[in-house]
Amino acid sequence: MLRRSKFNAPNPVAGRQPGWGFFLYSTGAAVVVAAVFLWVVAGHSEKPDVREAYTAQATSKSVTPFSRAAKEGILNRVMRRGIEGDAGPLSIEALLECLRDPSQSMANRRAAARKLVVIGSPQAMAALMEVLRDGPSQLKAAVAESLGGSPSPEALAMLLDLAGNADETTARGALRGLAIKGGPEALGILSSILFDEAGTAGLRAEAALALGGMRQPEALESLTRALGVIRSEVLLEHVLDGLAHHTFAETETAFRDFLNRGDISAKVRCAAIEALGHTTNDATPFILSFAGDEDPGVRAAAGWALALSENPGEIRPQLIGWLKHESESSVRLRLYQALIRQENVAAADVLPLVRRENDADARLAGLGLLADAVRSNSESDAGRYFEINGVSDLKNAVYNSSRLDQSLSAIMALGRAGTPSAVALLGEIANHPTDAALRDAAKQAIKRNAAD
Repeated sequence: MLRRSKFNAPNPVAGRQPGWGFFLYSTGAAVVVAAVFLWVVAGHSEKPDVREAYTAQATSKSVTPFSRAAKEGILNRVMRRGIEGDAGPLSIEALLECLRDPSQSMANRRAAARKLVVIGSPQAMAALMEVLRDGPSQLKAAVAESLGGSPSPEALAMLLDLAGNADETTARGALRGLAIKGGPEALGILSSILFDEAGTAGLRAEAALALGGMRQPEALESLTRALGVIRSEVLLEHVLDGLAHHTFAETETAFRDFLNRGDISAKVRCAAIEALGHTTNDATPFILSFAGDEDPGVRAAAGWALALSENPGEIRPQLIGWLKHESESSVRLRLYQALIRQENVAAADVLPLVRRENDADARLAGLGLLADAVRSNSESDAGRYFEINGVSDLKNAVYNSSRLDQSLSAIMALGRAGTPSAVALLGEIANHPTDAALRDAAKQAIKRNAAD
């Protein structure tokens, strides 16, 4: 299954910054901000998950204009119910009108175009062709990607042609569409682009990620071979990401051999370990084997991989034992984040770690972990510590931090704790005179507490 968040990433050659510490900081902050935003708008208590929509726009046929209210109602039905929703089928004309309206958001136009791809009628395909000819690059890329799921017999030929489009944004969308479509022709094109030294770094990286989403053995073979051929560190990182989207049973030998090589930089070694956060949970013992590595960047990468893993398994004792002896604050931060993914973490295990934590980011993560542990027992030693010290520290992070991710993370921790002082502070933040983001986050946290 393709990971849309990887495929829809910005140009991969432009995103990496020098310095492992900076990378950890910036990546973590970006993830936290994105996760908190989704947490606020979703209005539910589960851990945030990124779910992205597909693609496109359409047609030259004249249709009766809709009012903005009618369009919004149509788009809500498109997003929630599909073409054959509870309110009855949506006409192609209704979708086309929404798609042709430049005042609509790109996300709405993409969603409507995806429905046209699913319909696959001559009228729908004609509309998509018009977008591919005259639409903006982002919309053309979205249409191209959606064509991967089209039932139309024309779709594969269109994708093969679009893969060579002069506009790289459109071409990258076509590569994503080819990965969805699958088959020998798609695999051949993607492999040839990956190994084309004259190709752009962006297209080659997109091809590597697309091959990661294809289940054919030949896709895995291409990615494994690329590890021994490609020298660009940026491109290698995307090859590793692609490999990690196959099962660890299939890729363990490739990862072990790569990490044992003496000619790869510390940065790429860390990227390989981080990539394992996207693979299957049988990689957990291998990731944990880096807990004793002498390079703190490698240890931090291992902690981050465990925090990213959807199902790392029951590893509370290993993480807590590691935390007790870890000297680097950047690694401790990742271990706290990994522990948040574990069930039934005891407050008694967390409290001594948080008490001695002196790094601002790691302490904030530790307090978030402690918040979960004290929710059911605010009268314990950990609960009393959280009420007196934890709430005070979180209040300081909300009001005085220069970083939005820290402030919002603190609000999330207050909401998860649900202690009297935490709830009182949330009520105060919900009336913040100037910051709407803080007000909204606090109000959502209060609603969750009321629901619980």
